[in-house]
Amino acid sequence: MAKFSLESFVMRTLESMKSGGEDEYKVMQYALKYYEKSVLTEDDLALVESWFDDPEKPSEDYIGENGSPDQNQETSESTEKDTVEYTRRYCI
Repeated sequence: MAKFSLESFVMRTLESMKSGGEDEYKVMQYALKYYEKSVLTEDDLALVESWFDDPEKPSEDYIGENGSPDQNQETSESTEKDTVEYTRRYCI
């Protein structure tokens, strides 16, 4: 007969919660409850937390395919300048 592993059961439950669309805070709350009971380790918590990292968020060091910095940063700086200029003209 196979040995039951509470850690494996909890990790599978957490995976099911995430794939079922449960909010991040609820998944983390459940994981922390079992971490406090010494069922999960810090590595398990790090793994669960990594499930919610934004994979589409480019790092600041991102270099595009053409070897130049990411164009999104330039766009956001341009948008910020436009916002400041609009505020100076129409809001002050």
